[in-house]
Amino acid sequence: MQPDRIREDIEAALGKRPLTTLIKNVDLLNVFTGEIYPASIGLYRGKIVAVGPKAGELRSDLVIDGTGKTAIPGLIDTHLHIESTMMTPANFAAAVLPHGTTTVVADPHEIGNVLGKEGVRMMVDNSKGLPLRTFFFAPTCVPECGAVTSGAEITPADVQEMLTWDGIAGLGEVMDFPGVLSGNDKMMRILETGIRNKTVIDGHAVLLTGNELSAYAAAGPEADHENFNAESAIEKLRTGMYVKLRGPHILDIKAMVSALNKIPKPWNIILVTDDVMPDNLLNFGHLDFVCRSFIQAGMDPVEAVRAATSRPAQHMRFFELGAIAPGKIADIVLIDKLETFNIDTVIASGAVVAKHGKLLTQFNRSTFNPRAKNSVKMKCLTSEYVQLKPPIENGRLKVNVIDFTSPQKEMSDMGLAFLQLLLTKLEEDEIEVRNGKYVLGELSVALVFERHGRTGARGSGFVRGLITKGAVATTVAHDAHNLVVAGTNPQDMLAAANQVIQYGGGVAAFKDGRILASIELPLAGLMSEEDLSLVGHKMMEMRQAFKELGVPDHPYMPLISLFTLSVIPHVRLTDKGLFDVDHQKFVESLVAN
Repeated sequence: MQPDRIREDIEAALGKRPLTTLIKNVDLLNVFTGEIYPASIGLYRGKIVAVGPKAGELRSDLVIDGTGKTAIPGLIDTHLHIESTMMTPANFAAAVLPHGTTTVVADPHEIGNVLGKEGVRMMVDNSKGLPLRTFFFAPTCVPECGAVTSGAEITPADVQEMLTWDGIAGLGEVMDFPGVLSGNDKMMRILETGIRNKTVIDGHAVLLTGNELSAYAAAGPEADHENFNAESAIEKLRTGMYVKLRGPHILDIKAMVSALNKIPKPWNIILVTDDVMPDNLLNFGHLDFVCRSFIQAGMDPVEAVRAATSRPAQHMRFFELGAIAPGKIADIVLIDKLETFNIDTVIASGAVVAKHGKLLTQFNRSTFNPRAKNSVKMKCLTSEYVQLKPPIENGRLKVNVIDFTSPQKEMSDMGLAFLQLLLTKLEEDEIEVRNGKYVLGELSVALVFERHGRTGARGSGFVRGLITKGAVATTVAHDAHNLVVAGTNPQDMLAAANQVIQYGGGVAAFKDGRILASIELPLAGLMSEEDLSLVGHKMMEMRQAFKELGVPDHPYMPLISLFTLSVIPHVRLTDKGLFDVDHQKFVESLVAN
């Protein structure tokens, strides 16, 4: 900052020059002391220069009457994946600013798996000049492991390069915790890069406990968002890690808050969103929804605000953010009532950008880099590509089956329900072969096509509980994002797969030769250039199609999108075949007699 600018800030605070904006008569939530008290806030050229009762006496070019409103800092989300909203960063910004989110730190490992560091650069470039302060982590685990073929690999040298880019704020979630614990050379080099650069290292330590958790934290990751129960979260809090808690779609918030309220003064709790599907963003909101849900579940509202503002700022070393205080950037949210957390006015860098849920500011929503298109490097399929040929003409065969077991009953614990749906089993079953074709019965066929133009491989397997009618195809298949097709008959499978290929990526659901719903995602097979209203409604239609087809769904994310993620127990299907995650080996679909 230039000396003249510092002098101007001083003069504005002392009343020697007019403020840019004065926010009068608010109840200020002070994140430092935890107090809420009447105050006014003086802004000068995007910066807070005066706070307190006396600030209301200063001259200003613009005065905002905040009577009846509580002023809190702008919300900071430090763990999310913009690609999951199916929107570009520019359209994402337009969607979340009215919800009070003024700063995000996104991990672009989804597009990284498709387009490598070039894809990360595309996300950074598309976020430039936005009123939403947008940072990115450098992805650390692309691909997630050797069981998949992704479109690119991000190497330790790539990570080092990305840390020099404007807009990169740290290392993304270290998903390969088995690689960390085994001392994998690639992971050691990436972690060393983060430590040497003294940057933030985000974590991913699902189900780790005891000495394994200690070893993981000792390696450098300082935060973890994979928290499904209070016992695990508390253990991480005690290690000194930032525990990032997600919303009610993936967590029993009441149970979590009840347990955390018994701990005297935990300071390392942060609220985040992670993956937010477009329909959920449209219907519920963003980080404001997470804050609201925790407050309604019994969290002290002041602690909820701290967990979404000052603590994220400390975690990310954003010392100019996270508080309403002199010298901080003027990111301020006015809310009607702290308990209901209804957003009234959003101010970003001193400018009013949204009010009553409506975006007020106009900004350049630049088009996404066209090189992100045509990432589905496949020609339309013919029927033989979606059929499995048995080795016998007639009889019965033993097969390995991926079993998605549904919860026994409706569960209030959404996190446990999600885990039960997610954790597949590898089981043996018998299947009839009649006239050279499999008689599926209650089973279905799943196929994973390598779609990045690298190997052209196809993995295949039998599945129980993934679909009961028709077919679904998608390129939203974490993390390698190959083309997944699941169905009960080859005709619908072929139609769904070819629809997605023609789109250049997306999701399509077919039944009896008729398309039920589709989402066109031509940017890396993950994103659209449509805004939230359009893509959100398409996602709602897709969920209805899933229901009609018997595809297990979860408010957090459709299960088919995680069907190929080879770091989730216990068995997955990738383009390379049926993968036993527990034993880290591939198994054949047909059981040898």
